[in-house]
Order: sequence, then C-alpha cells, then structure tokens
Amino acid sequence: MYYDKRFSDMCKKLGLRIKYLREEQKITIKELSQKTKIRVEYLNKIEKGNAYGICLNKHLLKIATILKIKLSKLLDFDS
Repeated sequence: MYYDKRFSDMCKKLGLRIKYLREEQKITIKELSQKTKIRVEYLNKIEKGNAYGICLNKHLLKIATILKIKLSKLLDFDS
C-alpha cells in the first residue's frame, strides 16, 4: 500500500510524541497496553510510526485519554 511521504512523516511524529508523553509520565508500554486494550505489538508499531491505519482511528482517543491529554494537543506537533 502506498502512503504519501507527508502522511508517513506525520505518523512518525505522532508515534514519537506518544512515546515521549508515555515515558514522561513513567507509563510502560505494557501498562498503556493494559489500560487501552491495544496490543503491545501494535503500540510498538504506533510509536515507531509504522501503524499507518492508526493515525485517524479510535485508538488515538484511548491513548490520549490514558495520557491525560486532549486529542488536539496530541496531534499538535509544534508544542
């Protein structure tokens, strides 16, 4: 499946942001998995920017909720 480079870059930025916020709050990926009901393997893909289908679906809201951040702030890569 082909993805635009900008979309790919956005997914990578999003993954890095999620990982940064998770680690900042001292939440392990296993804990995030348990709280969101998202498999660890899939969260790893998200954090590495390799889960392209995730970028616009319901998992982001679950992750944002656990990280105690608004979805709009999670998607704001300039902050």
